[in-house]
Amino acid sequence: MLGSSLTAVAGPPGYRSPRRFLTPSGQPYHRQPLRVTGGLNIAYYNGDLTGKLSNNTFRVGINAGIAKTLSPHLTLVADVSYLHLKAVDDYPERGFSFTADNGLLTGRLQYNIFADKSLYIGPTHKEMPVLVFVEAGTGFTVFNPKAAQYNVPLLPEGRNTYPALAAVLPVGGGVTLRASKSLAFTVEALYYFTSTDLLDDVSQRGNPDKLDDFGTLTFKVEYTLGKHQKKPLVHND
Repeated sequence: MLGSSLTAVAGPPGYRSPRRFLTPSGQPYHRQPLRVTGGLNIAYYNGDLTGKLSNNTFRVGINAGIAKTLSPHLTLVADVSYLHLKAVDDYPERGFSFTADNGLLTGRLQYNIFADKSLYIGPTHKEMPVLVFVEAGTGFTVFNPKAAQYNVPLLPEGRNTYPALAAVLPVGGGVTLRASKSLAFTVEALYYFTSTDLLDDVSQRGNPDKLDDFGTLTFKVEYTLGKHQKKPLVHND
């Protein structure tokens, strides 16, 4: 009979079973509620003045964002960050240096290298305390460099005015460690290709044929909003 092939879901009064989705292979899964994130970052500059870590001075910035699970492999992330860049010239005879306090807004798609089986419904369900992911996206940065030469402040190069806006393309990856169903910790490294050669206010003064880039290392705390769905009691009648 048809009724004998159907699965009935039982639960306490008012219980609503989670909405189910299917992977391309037909595996049912549910999506986690929205997560909010907050953390600290350090930023690395790679441009006309230097690409060396030793010529960068690292100062702590802040980060906040949201994340939404789309599937066992995909997560959509949006972040806003405030970060600091500071570097000195590779060539002491030129004597350039700069500092900048920049804003950053990005949207990215994260891909879990191993599927998050904690989202699976059925016998393939498995808790995943560690997730490893790669990611890429797009966004923009608001930058406000202050250049100097031999520690003497310089006027903006040419007719440049700051703060200015540039597009960014972030790529990278990270690791998430789950402490509980609601709490997780993420370490994330991103490299940002930019559309500007003025991140340091050095272009014609340096190498006008190469755009400036930067990277970030961010430590995040993630908290899942809403109530977690209880596992349904399944009866096969």
